[in-house]
Amino acid sequence: MMVRVFCLAFVFLSSSATFSFASEMDRIVKIEVIGNERVDRGVVLNAIKTRENDVYDLERLREDMKNIYRTGFFSDVQIDVKETEKGKVVTFVVIERPVVKAIYIQGNKKVKTDEIKEKIKIKPNAVLNTEKVKETVDEIKKLYAGKGYYATKVEHEIVYGEAYDVTLNFKIEEAKKAYVRKIEFRGNHSFKAAELKKYMKVKEKGMFSWFTGSGIMDEDVLEEDRKNIEAFYMDRGYAKVRTGVPEIMLSNDGKTISIVMQIDEGPVYKVGKIDFSGDILGSPDALRNSLSLRSGDLFRGSIFQKDVLKLMDFYQDRGYAFCDVIPLTSINDEEKTVDVKFDIRKNQEVYFNRINIVGNIKTKDKVVRRELKFAEGDRFSATKLSESKRKLRNTTYFKEVDMKIQRTEKPDRVNVDVVLEERPTGTLSMGVGYSTAEKIIVSGSISQDNLFGTGRKVYLDASLGSVSSDFRLTAVDPYFLDYNLSTGISLSNYRRIMDTYNYKITGGSLSLNRPLTDYVSLGLRYRYERNNVYDVEETASRYIKEQKGKRTTSGVTLSLAKNTIDDVLNPTQGDFGNLSVENAGGILGGNVYFVRSIAYYGRYIKAGFWDSTFMLKGTIGAIWPYGGRKLPVYEKFFVGGINTIRGFKYGEAGPKDEEDEVIGGKNQVIFNAEWIFPIFKPAGLKGVLFFDCGHGFDDAEGFIKNYRFGSGFGIRWLSPLGPIRLELGFNLSPRKGEKRSVFDFMIGTFY
Repeated sequence: MMVRVFCLAFVFLSSSATFSFASEMDRIVKIEVIGNERVDRGVVLNAIKTRENDVYDLERLREDMKNIYRTGFFSDVQIDVKETEKGKVVTFVVIERPVVKAIYIQGNKKVKTDEIKEKIKIKPNAVLNTEKVKETVDEIKKLYAGKGYYATKVEHEIVYGEAYDVTLNFKIEEAKKAYVRKIEFRGNHSFKAAELKKYMKVKEKGMFSWFTGSGIMDEDVLEEDRKNIEAFYMDRGYAKVRTGVPEIMLSNDGKTISIVMQIDEGPVYKVGKIDFSGDILGSPDALRNSLSLRSGDLFRGSIFQKDVLKLMDFYQDRGYAFCDVIPLTSINDEEKTVDVKFDIRKNQEVYFNRINIVGNIKTKDKVVRRELKFAEGDRFSATKLSESKRKLRNTTYFKEVDMKIQRTEKPDRVNVDVVLEERPTGTLSMGVGYSTAEKIIVSGSISQDNLFGTGRKVYLDASLGSVSSDFRLTAVDPYFLDYNLSTGISLSNYRRIMDTYNYKITGGSLSLNRPLTDYVSLGLRYRYERNNVYDVEETASRYIKEQKGKRTTSGVTLSLAKNTIDDVLNPTQGDFGNLSVENAGGILGGNVYFVRSIAYYGRYIKAGFWDSTFMLKGTIGAIWPYGGRKLPVYEKFFVGGINTIRGFKYGEAGPKDEEDEVIGGKNQVIFNAEWIFPIFKPAGLKGVLFFDCGHGFDDAEGFIKNYRFGSGFGIRWLSPLGPIRLELGFNLSPRKGEKRSVFDFMIGTFY
């Protein structure tokens, strides 16, 4: 019995020892790398998953070998495995790719070498990577195609040197410039080709291609066009529309390109059921009524996407910053309807934790914080973030404004980084200019929109011309004593030379402005001025002679203003308006008595094409003297000029006396329409086409007849000195003594 037990124990111990020895032999005790001279050993070790003391796994080692090859530094990778008493030694044997000694570009005449170099994916002294070389060839071809040289051939040559380095040559065979001559659609039964081409950036070559750049073929842009046409159809109910890959055909002589786009329109679908699932706030009917989609309407993709954003804003404005709105659609081919369901997950309710102001080198923190619509501890609101961004941008202190949301350790708290890039807010300028009205003008100005970083504004302007001179000092505090109350003071001295008389106005004003809402404000302004009409010539009319002498104006203006413009320096959308009533004289003193009322309303509308904008504006005004006093000529409405009706000189689109001298009107009606389009975006340069109509008049009949019309074009530049306007207006129906065109320029806000 004892012998039997001993034998079993011996067998067990022997088996255990054998198993232990076999386990050690299956382990990797060392990993080596040989063959690398320039590439660091760590590059190889970082690329592999196998580690020392891991169990030997041939499949994993093969994957490691592939990963090393994928680094692009090696032309070959092998594995050597040696058995030792302690285990396996794995050696990765690598052969490095040669180093690129130099890169040469040959054959390019129509495209600059520097432009081509920017497309090269590999650099001198880097390890040769053939995949990047092939990518470079494709990028150079795209560069040429984007400039119209669509059939350009690009080849590469690798020349090996004695020091195991290479010279890389890119040989370019430039083609003739090819233009898109024809764009054809097939399968477009519901819409004409002319309509579809409006939604394409790739255009056919035309008469003005030298200016517009049309006719150039770009495959990346063409792919965007294909998607835009699909979006066009989907926005008109074609929920199953499909556009094929455009067929591009190059003519035999390589000069022209034809494009054929196949369209499968499919049927028109209407909106079926609209439902919600998940976390529903309030009643489904209330949510449904807040959407633009309605059952029975055409299913429009753009409205569908806007409704998704509306729901996200709805939830985010109630504190659910990280809500998910998943739009689901179900197509019923029999009834030709699309059922819509919004699956909503509100997730954690979130509050603002800490607000960090970043990038304000000059501007004080409190100047930024007072423009914010939210505070630390408030419930999260996407709308308040957006409005705060708009308000900060409209201070004009900042070139860029961004709101970055940062999660914190607490799931119901987020930090907000208000990231700012300040713009220069001070200007000092002197210059000599010219205008058709003033001839030579000497001007100078000192201004600071953000004095000492406090947000206060100070302006000192002076101009001296052959017709007028103007000296003005203005100071504005937008938050007087840290209250939400804007105050301003202005001192001025203005002189103007007319044909048969001169007049001078010296005085100043005090103003208060109190916001009623985010967009509406109430203003109060008091002005006191000493006025003098002098140097009246004998040839002047009796009316002008009656104006001679000194007068004093003391008046108060009450105004109500609205402004929803997105960016006051570069407006693209929003409206602006003002209604004001001024009373001068009476209990206010002075010897000029009148009541004046002015109202205007304007709106910027995104055009939906070419990143351009339409602006429409209407102005009406009237002034009534009282107390048996006569109305001074300088208080009337002088219609004509860059701020009223372009194409006319100052006051020319209004009443004149028997000596053909402009004398202003007691009433005014003005309408302005503009199309504003980009010319060179990086420099803030824009073009404008405009049409103006209206006039100044005395009789009530002027509201319906005797209108004057002007139109023209101009350039607007958001320069370092502020917005600059250069505009040439044409008088569409010039009368005797009037010029057919007037050139004007101005520095100041555009709206």
